[in-house]
Amino acid sequence: MKKWLWLVLLAGYLPSVSLAEPTPDDFAYGIKIDVPAGTAVGAMSVPEQVYASAYRRDLGDIRVFNADGEPVPHMIRYAQTQPADAPWRPLAFFPLPQEAPPAAGGYRVYVRTGPDGAVVSVDPQSFDAPTEPARSYLIDLSRVGRGLAQLRLEWRGGETGLMSTLAVDASDDLVAWTSIQQRAAISDIRYAGRRLLSNILTLTPNAQRYLRLRQLDSGPAVSLVRIDGRVQPEGRTAIRVFLKIDGQPVPGSPGVFEYHGTGAFPVDRVNLIFDQANSMAEAELESRSDSKAAWTRRAKGLFYRIDVDDTPMTSAPQAVPISTDRYWRLTVDASDSTIGSAVPRLEVGYRPHDLFFVARGSSPFTLAFGSAAVEPLTVNVAALFDGIGRHRENGFERWVMPHGSPLVLGGPQRLSPMPKPLPMRRIILWSVLLAGVLVVAGMALRLARRLKG
Repeated sequence: MKKWLWLVLLAGYLPSVSLAEPTPDDFAYGIKIDVPAGTAVGAMSVPEQVYASAYRRDLGDIRVFNADGEPVPHMIRYAQTQPADAPWRPLAFFPLPQEAPPAAGGYRVYVRTGPDGAVVSVDPQSFDAPTEPARSYLIDLSRVGRGLAQLRLEWRGGETGLMSTLAVDASDDLVAWTSIQQRAAISDIRYAGRRLLSNILTLTPNAQRYLRLRQLDSGPAVSLVRIDGRVQPEGRTAIRVFLKIDGQPVPGSPGVFEYHGTGAFPVDRVNLIFDQANSMAEAELESRSDSKAAWTRRAKGLFYRIDVDDTPMTSAPQAVPISTDRYWRLTVDASDSTIGSAVPRLEVGYRPHDLFFVARGSSPFTLAFGSAAVEPLTVNVAALFDGIGRHRENGFERWVMPHGSPLVLGGPQRLSPMPKPLPMRRIILWSVLLAGVLVVAGMALRLARRLKG
């Protein structure tokens, strides 16, 4: 009897069957990563393909393997090493008077610069200088750095109903100019308690010292009172990635459209894209994690596309709380919209996570992803990456880039949920208990027979 009791107690303490360490073949896909020799910790932005093919929304089904197929410690963190947006910085600017035809006597413009190249003043030299408002502006970048990504314009508050087209040129010597924005539209329109403001110009990257802003249309001159600049994002990849998703009308629900995303992207910006000019929609955007969950409102406001002289002017993306939902729904207020029967495209923006891994072993490394069977790491590896997250040039991590296209490892079948394993511990326990019951029953039966005899 004591023997069976010990077996029952032993079965109660049997450990669960431990899963073997995953191998690259346990994942659907992989991406090669070349890591320079001497690297202690590799760092990279999580590629788009990982979000599209990962089985888990928390990216728990990814691993990093070295060239020998050995897993190395890794950590994923929301992008903290890069600022969401560079700050706006005020720029020095000077109005340039309009050029007069030679027959009218003309005038010249003198631009005086200091020893460091900064513009000191812009002086029109003419006895009869024109009094019309300036339609061009000289912008000095010598004291704020170069490589601007955007300009933000401010004009006099009393100017309403403004719609204009502008161009931006760049130069190092104020003589030879190169176009970095051939045509962009700005506006400031107020109607029925709404304001349609578009005052940001996107520039082609450049490293020149001066910019020239020119008004192209023949409408009233735009009287600027302030110009701010924003530099290019830090790093070799864009801070925020934008994806466009096609939608479908919901049958029986006019003005309602649904969109199905291609992955669990950490979306924090949304916008609507209209293919037809002069479209406007007062709309509400909702999202949910799956087709059966309740909808959650993410954004509500005015989205638009207005074309000025064949130049489209669109609404800016709206900031939303970070969401990895794949399903989105758009509800358009028909009374305040001019989209007709067209289906707007949904534009979502996200900031890729940062991936850090210990570069143990030889290169190339493989980022493997997409597995219904692999669980997230249970070991806390944060201590291994102490000091990561500071400015790139000051941290000891080395930023690397994925190499080539994604590889097929175990194939897409790895994304199919596996049958649940048999509960071996419970089976053994119940088997031992049942055997014990049978033994006790047999002993009781034999005892009863002896008593009868």
